[in-house]
Amino acid sequence: MTKLLLALPLLAAACHERVIAVSPAAPENPGLMTVTGTATLEVSPDCADLTMTLSSDNIRPGTATATVDGKERTLIAALAKDGVAPNDMKLSLVTLEPVYEQNLYPLSIHTYRAQITVTVTTRDFAKVSQLMEAGADAGAISMSSQFRRSDMPELKKKVRDMALAAAKDKAKQTASALGVDLGKIMSVGENTGGYMWNQNYFPQNAAVRDNTSGGTLGGTMQNLTLDVSIGYQLKG
Repeated sequence: MTKLLLALPLLAAACHERVIAVSPAAPENPGLMTVTGTATLEVSPDCADLTMTLSSDNIRPGTATATVDGKERTLIAALAKDGVAPNDMKLSLVTLEPVYEQNLYPLSIHTYRAQITVTVTTRDFAKVSQLMEAGADAGAISMSSQFRRSDMPELKKKVRDMALAAAKDKAKQTASALGVDLGKIMSVGENTGGYMWNQNYFPQNAAVRDNTSGGTLGGTMQNLTLDVSIGYQLKG
């Protein structure tokens, strides 16, 4: 009995020592600041893509193909005569398909239709009607025009640099006014704006001649806009 009574205080003391612990203080959150910079460039088209489709029908597919090939050579020669460079003429599509007799069963082939689509690029908007006339003379069954900016990737880089510079300048100005110091960058995001950022071609309603203001074919200017957001950690 005497030994048991002596052991109990020792056990209690040992357990008491294990319970005592000191937790380290949580680090102070220095805070965050997010700023947004916006940049906009007004851009206008500097070239036009003309799409021309040539077609030929014949009961023999080889003859239909040969005929439409001849029309293509005639068209290419006429475009070259009008000053279009070889690298500005591209063969976009070649098709050969049967045309069936209507209201006849079982199906019976009436003829074969061969078609070639050529895309022509010009930077001289005054030549658009002249080039389309060459297409009509070569037997084009359909023609359309679309206007674009050839250096759009470079313009997007310029807008992004401008938006980043605007965001960084705003962050420095805000931090100085509030009396805080900027830390490391924690986040970067961007939001595009304007029709042209995700489009290859200008809207069709803008690709017209504005006779009232003396504008040229190619349409009104479009906004190329980008918002860039930067999140900074604030120094404690």
